[in-house]
Parts: sequence; structure tokens; C-alpha cells
Amino acid sequence: MIRHVEVRSIREGVYILWYLGYTDLASLYASGSERELLRFNGAINRLIEQILTKNDQSEIVLNFIKNQEMYRKYRVDETIASWFSQDEKSSVFFWLYLLKKFRDQQLVDEILSLAGNSYHDKKIVHDKNNSKVIVNELPIRTPDNPKKCFMAGLYILDLLRFSPDKLQRTLDEIKIDYSHIRDLRRKDFAWFTDAGPEDVKWVWKQFNGHPNLLNKIKKWDLSESLLSQAIPLLYYLWDEREDTKALYLNTLRKRYANMKHRKKVADKAPVNIRISENAKKTLVKLEKRFNRNRADVIEYLIEKTWAELNQKN
Repeated sequence: MIRHVEVRSIREGVYILWYLGYTDLASLYASGSERELLRFNGAINRLIEQILTKNDQSEIVLNFIKNQEMYRKYRVDETIASWFSQDEKSSVFFWLYLLKKFRDQQLVDEILSLAGNSYHDKKIVHDKNNSKVIVNELPIRTPDNPKKCFMAGLYILDLLRFSPDKLQRTLDEIKIDYSHIRDLRRKDFAWFTDAGPEDVKWVWKQFNGHPNLLNKIKKWDLSESLLSQAIPLLYYLWDEREDTKALYLNTLRKRYANMKHRKKVADKAPVNIRISENAKKTLVKLEKRFNRNRADVIEYLIEKTWAELNQKN
């Protein structure tokens, strides 16, 4: 009886372990480089040896080989998805798009119909509210950088076992959607470009407070390091009418501006002044010229005048 197995890549080993139900070991190595392949093969064989020794389940090797053959038949050639790895935001979108779609009932059912009994026993949770099946374990559960997002997306495609035609259609859909929102994002989220860590958390809190914007996404443990890139993309993945989305985004932008203003003036003292009509008109012109609000212009002029007086003295 065969007792020793070998995988050719990290992805192959992760795929096989996932379908056999050993998702924890799969996740442990899913983010690793091919330099860890030797160690990964060792861990796989130790697992098999433990199973054979404890339970004498000789079918574990046969199931392993069966899933290995399936992987080599359906594996996704990384080069055909390489377009998404050339840009950080496209890598994040690639993963989010697939993850959102993966949660849809149709694709979940497709994966579960192919999964082994051990996986069914361990890794399925039934949602009592809508009787939908939710898969909680993915090879890369919380990617923390765009490169890992790309790999996480590849793992999802591996697990779906799409035909070549369906795989290409799916990749084309993602590419078209991303190309469409790429320019929109620059315009719609120009106010978010220079957001600091606390500002990003504030916007993320607003997203989480919406009853259906994130839907199941709020159940995912999204890494804070990806929030600034993911927030605009999640907005475009929101399945809602365009006018409703536009109204929400406009309201959010105004609330964000107010929040930033409150933080900016929190430690400043109020000053009440009355000026002539001509001075007010000049002040308005200065606001437009400097592209600053009134308080900033007045503060700038005071500091500038004081600095000039000090230089003269």
C-alpha cells in the first residue's frame, strides 16, 4: 500500500487538504512560498501517517491521489489571471469580487457538491434566518496585502473547478468591471485619497453601520492594512440602485468633510469679528485663490503678517 505522497506546489497541497477537510493545515501553508514545499510535503506525509496509524483509514491515500488528479485537471494557470497582479487595487478587487460571488448560493452549492464528506461534517454552517449554506474556511482567510489577495483569489478559482470557458468568462467579467470603476474611483473618492489611518477607520465604521451595504462582507475579518484600498471597491461591489448609491456616497462625503473640520478646529479658539463689505469680498476672493476655507485663510494671513513683522524687527 502507498504510504508516501508528494505535491508539486503549495497550491496543489492546499487544494487537496482543503477538499479532504484539513483546512487548518491548508491555511497554515497557503500564504507560503515554494521554498517551503519540502516542509509542506513533510507535514502532509506526517498527517497521513498519523491517520493510518490511529484509524487504519487506508482510503486517505486513495482520496488524496483522487483529489490530486482533480487539481491537475482543473488547476488555474496563474498566467491567465496575471492581469490582476500587475496593480495593487486590481489584486484586491480580484479577491473581493470572487469572495463576494463565492458567498452566493449558486457557487457555494457548486463547491459543496464536489467536497468530500469529511468537509461536509466539519465545515458547514446553516444560517437559520435564510437557510443558506455559508462556508467559513478558505485557504487564505484574511489576506493583509495585495499579493496575498491575488493568491486568495486563485485559491477560490481552484476550488470552484470551472471549465476553461467558464473560467475565462469569469475573469473577463472581473476585468471589465474593474476597468469600468477604475476611473470612477479616482473621481468619486477623490476626497478619500489622503485619508489617514483614523479617517479610514471612521469611513469603515460608517460602512459597517449601513444595514445592507456590506451585507455578508461585515462577517469577514478584513485586514486593516487593506481598508483604504478595499473601501472604494466594496462600494462598487454593493448590489444596489445607482441613484441610491450616489446619494449615500454624497452624504458620506459631506459627513466626512464635517468630521475632518471638527477634528481640525477642536483645539482652536473661536473669534468673532465684523469687517467691511469690501473686506469680505476680498476675503472671498482669497478663499477661492488659496482653495481654503475662511478660518484657514484668516489664520494664514495672521501667521504670515506676524512672521513678516518679526523679520523686520
